[in-house]
Amino acid sequence: MKPSEIVYQLRELQDVWRKNNFHLNEGQQVTYDKLLQLRRERVRFFYDNNLVFKGSKAAFDKEQAEEAAQVAASQVEDTEEY
Repeated sequence: MKPSEIVYQLRELQDVWRKNNFHLNEGQQVTYDKLLQLRRERVRFFYDNNLVFKGSKAAFDKEQAEEAAQVAASQVEDTEEY
């Protein structure tokens, strides 16, 4: 089963849950628990392999700007002649 298919099926079951007065029958609950476990394993895989960005976007942008400034400064130093 594709990861995107898992998410789609989870969403469908959540809609059914809402329409059924916030209850699932036994078969739907078993399916939901199985899909939720598969999704959690997939997310855990990303965290274990450092494939998830951890931090704030502002800090990341600041770090990128500092690196760009350092590269620009080193290029200027290389081109200056004494």
